[in-house]
Amino acid sequence: MEAKYPRLVADIGGTNARFSLETSPFKHEHIKVLSCSDYRNLVEAADAYLHSVGIDHVEYAGLALPTPIVGDEIYMVNNPWKSFSIEKTKKQLKLKNIVFLNDFHALALSIPHLDKQDDLFQIGGLDPDEAKPRGIIGPGTGLGVATLVRHPNGEYLAVPAEGGHTTFAPTNLEEMELWQFVHRRFSHVSFERFVSGPGLQLIFEAVSYQKRFQFEHLPTPAEITRRAVNRECWICQLTLDHFCRMLGTVASNLAATTNSFGGVYIGGGVVPKIIEYFKNSDFRCRFEDKGRLRKYLEKIPCYVITHEFPAFLGVSHALDTLITKKYLP
Repeated sequence: MEAKYPRLVADIGGTNARFSLETSPFKHEHIKVLSCSDYRNLVEAADAYLHSVGIDHVEYAGLALPTPIVGDEIYMVNNPWKSFSIEKTKKQLKLKNIVFLNDFHALALSIPHLDKQDDLFQIGGLDPDEAKPRGIIGPGTGLGVATLVRHPNGEYLAVPAEGGHTTFAPTNLEEMELWQFVHRRFSHVSFERFVSGPGLQLIFEAVSYQKRFQFEHLPTPAEITRRAVNRECWICQLTLDHFCRMLGTVASNLAATTNSFGGVYIGGGVVPKIIEYFKNSDFRCRFEDKGRLRKYLEKIPCYVITHEFPAFLGVSHALDTLITKKYLP
């Protein structure tokens, strides 16, 4: 049977690999998070997961990866597995079919399957126009970007991109000073340099230099957000405030570029963990602050994705489309 279950569905990050079994359409069970460094390669990790849930073999698998998917060879800069062949992986796992997606390709395809009440937190704007494009953005290890377009026949197509590498543009003198600090290290300063986990640390360094604040050790992104949210560190608060404003700028760039009246959806590993702080930040103010385009942007809703494993939904959507309709959405 072509639609045979269970299917292996995974979301591979730089540090951890999240695995699940899709036992029926969009029903994910036996979710486990494995440390990538505990396994020599993807095949070993997948075999270990399947063995742990009592499954000898599956015929179909879909995986989201934090890297562009181009050709047969996959390269992952921040993952200890580094590189592998799609075709060899398919043969070693004895699969009938396998699909690899960029992680924000998968996140984009998850959007139609999210529950507006349970899986999304709206920040500003009107109701979305379901027929219009949707912008997807999210700071994590990097800054992921994608667009989701709905065809008149009801099908969805995702367009993953590398929009996080677009050139950062300061909007005021304070951000110009931050840009100058970073530009001394990097010839090209992208939005990802600021709006990401590592970007939080870079902003922290830049603000500390700007305010002549001496720190003993550079805090981790998690420490910066925790101390900012708990009001334990004024430099951390300034850092997170800059981060939220800069995310507002790049999110509005995406909305204006793609006509995202279907909404702008924020995922990644940072914002969903700080929703209370984020909703009270200057994110929305900066999102709408585009001069003559303000009225246009005021209408566009923004959502924080709160679903714990949204990439699973997108991978399942892509895998089922490939199996049943023979194309990758």
